[in-house]
Amino acid sequence: MSENRDYGFCPRCGALMRDGVCSSCGYTSRPSAQPNVPGGAGQGQAAQGNPGQQPYGTAGQPYMQGTPYVQAQERKKSKKGLFIALGVIAGVLLLIGLILAIVFFGQAVGRAVSLEQESSNDSYDDYYDDGYYDDYYDDYEYYEPSEDDPYYREIVDSTRTDLDYGISWIVDSITPDDVEDYCTYYSTYPLLTGGDGAYDAVNDTIAEKALEYKDTYSDYSGGCTTYGYVTYMDETRISVVFQHSIYEETQTIPRVSALTFDLETGQEITPDQMTEIDDELVMRFRSQNETQNGSIEFIDNASDEELLALLQDPDQNIFFYSPVGLEAGFNYDSEEYGGGWVTVTLKDLAL
Repeated sequence: MSENRDYGFCPRCGALMRDGVCSSCGYTSRPSAQPNVPGGAGQGQAAQGNPGQQPYGTAGQPYMQGTPYVQAQERKKSKKGLFIALGVIAGVLLLIGLILAIVFFGQAVGRAVSLEQESSNDSYDDYYDDGYYDDYYDDYEYYEPSEDDPYYREIVDSTRTDLDYGISWIVDSITPDDVEDYCTYYSTYPLLTGGDGAYDAVNDTIAEKALEYKDTYSDYSGGCTTYGYVTYMDETRISVVFQHSIYEETQTIPRVSALTFDLETGQEITPDQMTEIDDELVMRFRSQNETQNGSIEFIDNASDEELLALLQDPDQNIFFYSPVGLEAGFNYDSEEYGGGWVTVTLKDLAL
């Protein structure tokens, strides 16, 4: 079955018209079957515009010419679009305001931190400007022992570079793979260089003493460290001192050991070859200890026989040379007074 269709274009909106009716805006060119409304737009506008054209809106009510239905729809859409545009603009302005607020807040915080740092730096600089640390650095000087000193103040290196032999420093350490295991071992000590092997025996003895705790360091909860010092050296003699620190759970046990060598023979010089270890030495030791170290409870309460035994004990005594004189002392361990070591300077026995 075929149907005859009348197609054309809407003179109002340009859309396709079928059988005289616009499929877009509803415009019709067909005569209206709706009765005319007296005084309405039907007759008057039809006479002024295109005869026979009667626009209708919703509910069959006529629209005034120039305000077709499609325009009413566009106004509604435009109002909705306006609201959307205003909402978008408001959102953008709100976002910009938020960004600016964050920026200003960050700048304010930055200025506050900067002012605090400047204040801190000013205080830090004031300490230095006012010489806060000057006294500390003025008071602290690296100790260089001299034969003019009344006594030897502390164990330090007194190495020389004008001799036929030199000193090479060796480091030996053990660190567990477990980072939470604090039982470590560390030792640094000197060896003699030059002499075409003349010092091999001396170096072997030094290394043995330096590594004294290497095989047993793990017996202590924190391991141990050993620092070696060359306290005296000339063409014929050298003294090497070791400060050991044994780390237990609740305490650190300090110990000192020393070696002195005759470099012409390569033999160790023993304490009894340096001085007579007798009752007279004990008396000198007590007197010099009061001058040099002050009161030490263990010594004050020990008998002369106990002190003499410690000075004679090769496992406990400490004898070495320094530029000031001969150092004589011992390590001690007491349940009542604790443990430690002590030495005194015998100036008249200086080399």
